[in-house]
Amino acid sequence: MQDTFFNISQTVVIGGCALVVTLITSFIHHKVGKITTWWSPKWASFLFSVIIGGIVQFRFVEVLEPFHIIIIICNIVLIFLSAVGINAAVGKPIEVLTDFEMEETKGIEEKASLSAYRETWRTRWFE
Repeated sequence: MQDTFFNISQTVVIGGCALVVTLITSFIHHKVGKITTWWSPKWASFLFSVIIGGIVQFRFVEVLEPFHIIIIICNIVLIFLSAVGINAAVGKPIEVLTDFEMEETKGIEEKASLSAYRETWRTRWFE
């Protein structure tokens, strides 16, 4: 059992899965552009962690035993937490665009305030 679960290749696989989850979630978040009722990078990264982690972890198991299920669940949680950590380390906070510019409209100066959010692929998932 020690040869199967506690080696350096397993750690590299968890790190690689976390990087893949981070890239996929960040790419989709960049395309969507904001958090909506149908899109949340928090839950999407967890879902991708379960899917990618489950597929990769089952490749290492020859015979499925109850102990393997516990290890697979722990590895999926580690993949999710690593992906969130990668995003927190390299991500940037949401940029709030507020411009108070003086615009001249028919000779009258008015303040125009524009409040919007710009989210990119490097935006942090948890704020």
